[in-house]
Amino acid sequence: MEGKEHVISFLKKCIDYANASIERKQKRGELDDIPKWEAYRDYTAHAVMEVEAGELDRWFPTGKNLSDSEVSTIPLDELSHEARSAWLTNLASPRPLALIATSSNDGIRNIAPYTSLSIVSNSPPLAIVSLSADRNDRWRDTLLNLRQNNSAVLNFLPASSDAASVVEQTAKPVEYGTSEWDLFDVQSLDSNPLVMKDAAFAILGELIEEVDLQDAKAKLAILKLTEVVIPSEMDGLQPAHLLCQHGLNRLMATPTEWHYNIDRSV
Repeated sequence: MEGKEHVISFLKKCIDYANASIERKQKRGELDDIPKWEAYRDYTAHAVMEVEAGELDRWFPTGKNLSDSEVSTIPLDELSHEARSAWLTNLASPRPLALIATSSNDGIRNIAPYTSLSIVSNSPPLAIVSLSADRNDRWRDTLLNLRQNNSAVLNFLPASSDAASVVEQTAKPVEYGTSEWDLFDVQSLDSNPLVMKDAAFAILGELIEEVDLQDAKAKLAILKLTEVVIPSEMDGLQPAHLLCQHGLNRLMATPTEWHYNIDRSV
């Protein structure tokens, strides 16, 4: 019960903070404030006990599974584009989000958010990303640039409101030949003009194949990954904390507090 775990974790942090505050006030001789902090700590500890015991489970509704009710079937071909997009986006969620940076042969840089991407092979290291055309059959600037200059950088972002704001800005369509980097003042590393300064890390890749998706106004770009750009203190043995998209338009952090370790990767 993910929401329940979040509440328990938060309340325990409140207790730790209260104990630290009591200790500081004792050292400073501010004894008059201590009873209020002790009462706050004790009430919070009691709340933790009630939540952990399940006495407040009614506060934490859970999603149903297929065994809980009658099963419905929705034929995807019978849905409108908007309805189908809503269902598939909300079901297969959350998804890691990357700002993919490319450049034209004229040196005009583009950057745009994508969640339709996945790393599909470790040896060789390969990623795929779906690049669509708009309603006017105009291909994404990312694809146009990859056709000119096959290099791309996947900029993965930290979970922060500043990063989310950059995603919101760069998601807006702009005329081809206009650089989002300049338009929205996105800063890059001196060592690589396609790596964002504010990225959590970046993965460099090269387009090796472009595949038509049957009956779709989209191409599948296959990228061979060549380098990873990381902060010096980053631990490659631990999963990264990233900004993800959950549903159609909600940006959020992952991983969450709840987790379960399995014996092998999937």
